[in-house]
Amino acid sequence: MLSPEGVFIAVFNDDVAGWVKEKLDQPLLEKISLALKPSLDIELDKRGFAPAAPRSTKGKKDDTNYNAIWVRDNVWVYCSLSQDPARQDDAKRLLLALWDYYATAPQIKRFRDVIADPALSWDQMAMPHIRFDGSSPDLGDVMVDGKPQVWNHRQIDAHGIFFTALGEALFQGLIGPEELTGDRLKVLSLYPLFLERIRFWDYEDAGAWEELPRKNTSSIGLATRSLQVWREIFQGDPTPAVKPFRLLFTGLLKNSDREVVDQWSKTSFDRLIESGLKTVKRQLKLGGESPDYDPEDIHFRLADSALIFLIQPFPLRGLSEEEERKVLLIVERLVRPCGVLRYERDSYQSGNFWIKTPAENTKGRAALTGDTSSKNAFLERLRSLIPDTEAQWFFDSLLVLARLHLATATNDPELRRQDLYQATVHLKRAMGQITGDDLTADGQAVSPGQLPESINTVVIEGNKYWLPSPIVPLNWSKAALNMALHEYARVARGGVVLSH
Repeated sequence: MLSPEGVFIAVFNDDVAGWVKEKLDQPLLEKISLALKPSLDIELDKRGFAPAAPRSTKGKKDDTNYNAIWVRDNVWVYCSLSQDPARQDDAKRLLLALWDYYATAPQIKRFRDVIADPALSWDQMAMPHIRFDGSSPDLGDVMVDGKPQVWNHRQIDAHGIFFTALGEALFQGLIGPEELTGDRLKVLSLYPLFLERIRFWDYEDAGAWEELPRKNTSSIGLATRSLQVWREIFQGDPTPAVKPFRLLFTGLLKNSDREVVDQWSKTSFDRLIESGLKTVKRQLKLGGESPDYDPEDIHFRLADSALIFLIQPFPLRGLSEEEERKVLLIVERLVRPCGVLRYERDSYQSGNFWIKTPAENTKGRAALTGDTSSKNAFLERLRSLIPDTEAQWFFDSLLVLARLHLATATNDPELRRQDLYQATVHLKRAMGQITGDDLTADGQAVSPGQLPESINTVVIEGNKYWLPSPIVPLNWSKAALNMALHEYARVARGGVVLSH
């Protein structure tokens, strides 16, 4: 439908259709937030984690394994909870649960093994893990056929976003020195040396989409941001919230190996951060996410929605406004009618992905949600892509946050007006993905008011149909829209005209 902003918005839910037709003002924002509160609520399990997708499987095992715990997704859930005064305890519980996962004996051993032998960083199962079974007694790997599922854990973006969130929580006073247990200390103390040993600024990782490893600007940026936070904690002027933690950590750190201690010096932090920023800036200059390859190389990529992570949820310091705007210009090439592509020619959840015959799904291919980090597996799935049917993801919410960040940072009133206009459009597009009384792309019924991972395309007798992904509801999608609504309302309360 045509919105007052002069943009066509794809809408699945009748209630949302009514909101899209109106200009966004404070009363409407309050109405929307109240109406969507049940849809955006995220429940934590008894250990404090949020599964990626709390899908209804009628008591059966979720064959997609989206009931697993992803570090990255849980940090986004943490960010959403932490902005709600009523859920501060839940936010803290979730962050500490993640810290305790990192502090398990297997995780600490992985960090130490890679530090001792950096060649292990090329082994996807030897790297510290970023996904696990939250219901297992020891927080072990997701199991398939009685064995740990092979997964590409070479994802420094997930480590970067977690350790950034941990440091920011310390600045905010959400956690303090009383949370610094022995095992939590061990894994935190190892983190900078781990990044140094793998040469993170030149490291090829699977990135946010967990696919073919490449030198990803977004991953290197998140790792760099995490180092910036901890440099400020230990090398900057201590705030009242930080000082007690800093004193305790510094005292306990003296008992660590000399190479671990040395990595916490200002000189070391400065060198690592400079190396990370240098790569990010160079790759943005070259055009985007993984541009430092021959254009015919399968690793080469310019536009990728993961670039948003340079700006949100934790903006990378050291980028100019011009560089941040370039990021959004690159990403917005991926905007499509119902959502935002991860990247062009993305075969995951592309046309008819969920309704292929069993023979098509299993013959020489990874499982639907299996590992595609090898070149052969990635290309094999790519060959099944029906052109122009890539999944359209929930990233309009992330673009709302990025645009509002730029609107509050710029000194140019015309650019600010453009940012606020774009934020309005992206917010309406994000709400447009909320399910109505629909079928999902595998032909199953879905109840109204849910946030899917993406909008998928089904092609039947040459006709294309847009349907919600079977991965619904997705907690990351809930968290992102909740954050977008919260930040949009905050800016609106500041008296800025948001809708034209």
